[in-house]
Amino acid sequence: MKQEITIIDIARKAGVSTATVSRALNGTGNVREDTRKKVEEAVRELDYQPNIVAKNLSTARSNVIGVLVSDVRNPFYANIFVECEMYANEKGFSLLLYNFLDSESLERRCYDMLLARRVCAIVHIGGSVDRMDGNADIVKKIGEISQRIPVVTSAPVEGTRSGCVQVDNEHCMKKLLEYLFELGHKRIALAGGNENVRSTYEKRRCYREMMERQGIGYGNYYIADSGTYNEQGGYLVMREIFQKDPLPTAVIAINDLVAVGVVHAIKEKGLEIGRDISVASFDNTYIAEMMEPELTSVGNDYRLAGRRIIDMIMGMMDGKECPEWEEMPVLLEERESCSRCFLKKN
Repeated sequence: MKQEITIIDIARKAGVSTATVSRALNGTGNVREDTRKKVEEAVRELDYQPNIVAKNLSTARSNVIGVLVSDVRNPFYANIFVECEMYANEKGFSLLLYNFLDSESLERRCYDMLLARRVCAIVHIGGSVDRMDGNADIVKKIGEISQRIPVVTSAPVEGTRSGCVQVDNEHCMKKLLEYLFELGHKRIALAGGNENVRSTYEKRRCYREMMERQGIGYGNYYIADSGTYNEQGGYLVMREIFQKDPLPTAVIAINDLVAVGVVHAIKEKGLEIGRDISVASFDNTYIAEMMEPELTSVGNDYRLAGRRIIDMIMGMMDGKECPEWEEMPVLLEERESCSRCFLKKN
């Protein structure tokens, strides 16, 4: 059987990067004439047929990067995908999005479909890679695939050659809690999420540690598990929090979507956000800016995160030594939903 030729082979033969090969073959971006000739010579010597590849993907890998996300309706995933796509386009690559809607069976099928498309790399955000118990079949699949093409995930996958660009969840929680402590809050509830999800587990662990370090007993802090990450879950979990006595003076929602439901439930009680009770959240998506009042939220520098993901893939393609994992930088945006707590005994 004839050995499969990839753009990685062409890049090595021509002594250029895979991104340069992609731009030269697709006629996108600026490529010097002498560099283009090197690529064309490598193509001839290796008998790589890009025009045939477009019609028959079985002969070689494409310049398409496959992206798997848990649920693109969540703006956290949408933001990362768009930033990856814009930067990948600059490098001469296209992105192919598969949305597995939190279904493990669909998640497995998406991998098979991406491989059938002969993608040159895979980015996997959310789902099994972010679960504490994982999924043995998908972890095994990632291990096998990462031996052949670059794979970058949103959480470390042990026993594989995949790279990881992840959120520093503990840093996010520390930023929010320190901000609320400075405003005088001590009765702070954490709303939403599922303990089996790694990002939620890490946030909750940091939350407990910081509250106890402040000398705040369990009666003054409360974790409400919704099991979900949507508006309905936030609404229901806030109604549960209203059964607490005394009520918290501040609520941290596990993401901006959950915060929408939390705010709805608070307003339904006739309370004013930012005066009667403060609300903050994670992810800092466009939802935070659209809410009334605007929501204080801590999140990623999505543009930089997208670039780090694609740069890691490019580095792997070029055979460079890449870090096993990188953490996304986080930013806290102070808005109108939080105010100083004036309770003498909090």
